Amino acid sequence: MDSATVRNGDHLASGQPVSSAPVENPRWALPNGDVVRGPKVPQKQRKQHQSPAMTPAEQPEWSQPEAEVLHDNFIKLLSDAGVEEEKDVLEAIYGAEFEILGAAEWRIRFPSPHDSALRLLLPAGYPCTEPPVPIFDCEGASEPLRHAAADAICELTENWEPPMEGEGCIYQWVERLRECLEPALALEVAQREESDESYAVALQAQEAYTEASASSKGFTFLPANPQYGQRRRTFDDTAFEAANAVDIKRGEPFTDRKSTFQAFAAKVSNQGQVNWALRMLLEDRKIAVATHNMFAYRFRDEVRGIQVADNEDDGEDGAGSKLAELLQLADCEDVFVMVSRWYGGIHLGSDRFKHISRAASSLLDEHGWSGRSQGRGAPKKKK
Repeated sequence: MDSATVRNGDHLASGQPVSSAPVENPRWALPNGDVVRGPKVPQKQRKQHQSPAMTPAEQPEWSQPEAEVLHDNFIKLLSDAGVEEEKDVLEAIYGAEFEILGAAEWRIRFPSPHDSALRLLLPAGYPCTEPPVPIFDCEGASEPLRHAAADAICELTENWEPPMEGEGCIYQWVERLRECLEPALALEVAQREESDESYAVALQAQEAYTEASASSKGFTFLPANPQYGQRRRTFDDTAFEAANAVDIKRGEPFTDRKSTFQAFAAKVSNQGQVNWALRMLLEDRKIAVATHNMFAYRFRDEVRGIQVADNEDDGEDGAGSKLAELLQLADCEDVFVMVSRWYGGIHLGSDRFKHISRAASSLLDEHGWSGRSQGRGAPKKKK
């Protein structure tokens, strides 16, 4: 196939006329409907390459294999961009523990008595269509450590799904593996120190961890954007109990300068309901990849006769306290509210706090959960 014709093709998949002359803004039209635009060509250069229009008989026809090759190349471009961005994030987080062994092979070392590390082979379709291939190097490791690593890797690979936005999964995999190996590593350290007391404590910890893993429904949320200040969260069984289930309301998302905001809220009367609502939201794949999930809540503990309130910034400094202030000023009772922000790369300054408050207050007013919607609210100042 003529490479010049392919570069300047207007309708590769549809078989429309294609000129070999440069066009002002060449583009590739792929079978899935995506369009890749090329660079502009100067007017003078276009005039030098003008050619008469083709007759229908001269129009090129593109075979299905050729179109599939172009589509695969387009997916590879997207995958390469995602891999490069993820590499920068991992280097920033793990520092010297992160190593690049080759164009498609990375390694992250684990602190342990021996040289253990997670190697990752990156296939051509990662992160868009294929998962990485994990290999845990643990020469000289104990049998409990090897078994724990094997179980964790099986869990990670079995649960992998193609991401919605092409995000990588390696940070989440590494942190999950660290969590699973922690008891076994502690046991090895104690054994090497030949301390009967520390060995007994570590053995007890591993037994407790194994028992809890077998019977507990606990859930650990690994943030998708730790570089922005998000932190890991662990939920206990109360976050799964049916008695704590609540109805979560969702606000309409809106976007300003590529940052999208969306609010979520629920009526709560105890900490178990707060944990249930937060866990349910963070298990949502779209919400889980938000740059920030700031929240606040307040409810009346009837048993102790006190007001319970707390908030969380999730890396967006000051956002949690502003949500808490909003709940107080709006005279909201027994309410949990969370606002998710998907950062688009453009700083919004103080406007981000206005958007967070707008998203939360609109949802609370819509469902009649604020004092304003019920004729209450903060008293007016006397003139």
